[in-house]
Amino acid sequence: MSAVERIEQLDDPRLDVYRNLRATNGLRDQRLFVAEGPTVVQRLLNSRFNVRHLLISDRKYPRFEHLIPPQVKVLRMTSELAERLVGFTFHCGVVACAERRPDVDLQEVAAASGPVVLVAGEHITDPENTGALIRIASAFGAAAAIFSADSTDPFSRRVLRVSMGNGLFLPVLQPADFRSTLDQLVHEFDFRIVRTVLTPTAIQLSQYEFPRRAVLVFGNEYHGVSESLQSLAGADVTIPMLNGTDSLNVAVSSGIFLHQYRSQWPAVAPAADSP
Repeated sequence: MSAVERIEQLDDPRLDVYRNLRATNGLRDQRLFVAEGPTVVQRLLNSRFNVRHLLISDRKYPRFEHLIPPQVKVLRMTSELAERLVGFTFHCGVVACAERRPDVDLQEVAAASGPVVLVAGEHITDPENTGALIRIASAFGAAAAIFSADSTDPFSRRVLRVSMGNGLFLPVLQPADFRSTLDQLVHEFDFRIVRTVLTPTAIQLSQYEFPRRAVLVFGNEYHGVSESLQSLAGADVTIPMLNGTDSLNVAVSSGIFLHQYRSQWPAVAPAADSP
């Protein structure tokens, strides 16, 4: 059974990591993050991340108790006190604090042979889009999601919630030099850049033959792919649209592109273990 500690006062120092979560948004500078809600917290508990402790309301505890590993410390308090602490209505009833893992090595996700697709987001500023990109990348079997340093924190509370915790299992990279990382994928790991753009001279998606090893690059929600990335060797591909529609949400576009990639390069299920 997990060690349960009762919290009675808001000024308890054990609660510092959870104070006003709307403002702290992940405690990135401390190499920590906060997961929110039963589904995401359960997936966090099943991941390789080190969970420091879990904060749970009295109402949620009886239904969640059996999911908590014995080594995880539990902080338990009334729902009313929890709402005053986190700064919003505590409908979910459970949050958890975990330590960020060391940065993923590019070679870990790029060295695999055969068909491989990576999703790369440049200056993705909306946490909803970042979370959706991670979730969609996972759903279509991408090997990793890569975000530029000026994108939203992939381990912020909102991103984790929107991604339904998929970023806890899908490798997520946020290198300091995004362009150099893409260049390295091309020259060292035999990937080809596929820029998703709106320009009329781009190849229509239905007519494009994806390379076996592709990096799908999605640009900023308002400005698209930057000029810096347009100078990289690769292909410009677009989704043709009707009725005067001039753009699609970046997450929606990622689903369309990844579906098309998988239509040409189906994922191979791992071989079953021999008896």
